[in-house]
Amino acid sequence: MKKMIIIGAGVSGLSVGCYAQMNGYDTEIYEMHNISGGVCTSWRRGDYLFDHCLHWVLGSNETSSLYPIFEELGVAQSIRFYFTERFRKIEVNGKTLIVYTNIDKFERELLNIFPDEKKQIQKIIRLVRFYTKFRPPMDSDFGQFGFFDILKMLPYIPSFLKLTKITIEDYLNRFKNPYLRELLYQMFPVKSMPALMVIVPLAYFHNKEGGYPIGGSLNFSRMIEKRYKNLGGKIFYNSKIIKIITSGTKVIGVKTEKGENIEADIVISACDGHTTLYEMLDGRFITPEIKKMYENPVLWPPIISISLGVNRDLTGEVELNSFKLGKPLMIGGREVNWLSYVHYCHDSAFAPAGKSVLKTQIETDYSYWKEIYKDKNSYQLEKKKVLDVYLNELEKKLPGIKNQIEEIDIATPVTWERYTGNWQGSYEGWLPTVKLFGKFLPRELPDLNNFYMTGQWTFPGGGVPMCMSQARRLIKYICKKDRIKFVVKE
Repeated sequence: MKKMIIIGAGVSGLSVGCYAQMNGYDTEIYEMHNISGGVCTSWRRGDYLFDHCLHWVLGSNETSSLYPIFEELGVAQSIRFYFTERFRKIEVNGKTLIVYTNIDKFERELLNIFPDEKKQIQKIIRLVRFYTKFRPPMDSDFGQFGFFDILKMLPYIPSFLKLTKITIEDYLNRFKNPYLRELLYQMFPVKSMPALMVIVPLAYFHNKEGGYPIGGSLNFSRMIEKRYKNLGGKIFYNSKIIKIITSGTKVIGVKTEKGENIEADIVISACDGHTTLYEMLDGRFITPEIKKMYENPVLWPPIISISLGVNRDLTGEVELNSFKLGKPLMIGGREVNWLSYVHYCHDSAFAPAGKSVLKTQIETDYSYWKEIYKDKNSYQLEKKKVLDVYLNELEKKLPGIKNQIEEIDIATPVTWERYTGNWQGSYEGWLPTVKLFGKFLPRELPDLNNFYMTGQWTFPGGGVPMCMSQARRLIKYICKKDRIKFVVKE
């Protein structure tokens, strides 16, 4: 039985551990914190539960091609999913758009507000309806399908290729009405991503395949952790790995921060890619492709995350609200034109009855916060300044809310870097732009045997379900190399 060491107990590491245990490997996971989950986490402040990660999860319905993975990892049996009827409320210059998850309702909403854009609205809605039958094979690398996978997707290939070659911004620019364009940008406000990233999520929402996991992100992670432990896996907490030990062209183990050398037949990094490549391996096995990615990084923008526990019941309100400011504000060194808030009243785990948790995430600059963090007083003052600016704007949308706040938590990119290890505080790794969509970094390195990488730093887009899927793919690949039949145990 081969011994496998997995670095990191986030969703990727736990999922790899589950599939490895199912296939006869003796695994140990080493995690630098005292809990699992990594980015997929939640935390308590007084009577309130604050959450950083999951708003909706693909694969949360039996009709999804990802659902078998949810079953295999113990999530489907343990987590109840909530499916909202209203994905988002967006307000700009007195106009309000409700993004309904039901396509027919969403079409009526758009036509009612913008009847002059009927032709383009109906065109995009027809495309969303078409993609409600889209079932990409999740047992293969998304964007790099094999021959039989392509056959299954044959009806979608023409539009799929077009939608991956045009940005969200260029696609939505087909609408002539500037207010409609601005409202639609806010559905998925990363304009450089492929237009596919608008069409497919709307189709998934309609199918109820993008639900929110009741209990929050950490509860989701813990279900996979429970599955891993039930399969006989072992996790060592407060055990940060600082080096991957090599002998010639082989990886033979790892070294912990406490100075322990632990031998292994296989080592898998399921943690931050930059730390793995440039620190744990001292930059010795980097390909030109990897070097280019890290020297000219295109990352998900880091965020300021503000969480509030408030003595107000927002039950019945749209969960996710975005609104354009009357005039731009400077927040964290960046001009901000839009703000938002999300509430969690659909989940009783977050707040006592009659109260609510509110959260916002504001894109910001990593370097700005990294510089300020050098002076702790300046850092705390800047956090307070950001909080005050946000609360003043929130008060305009929810009058009286400032006096109802009972708990506050604010995290910056430095917080996420310190807690999760994610390079430059980027919570989801590489941004899947038109140029990077479908691109995968090598999970093996040249001239280095017995070592693999998995997780959000191996493919643009990240996301919890895809990390689960990639973990399955990796262990299936390792089993093939070891001439072991890949199996899944109930």
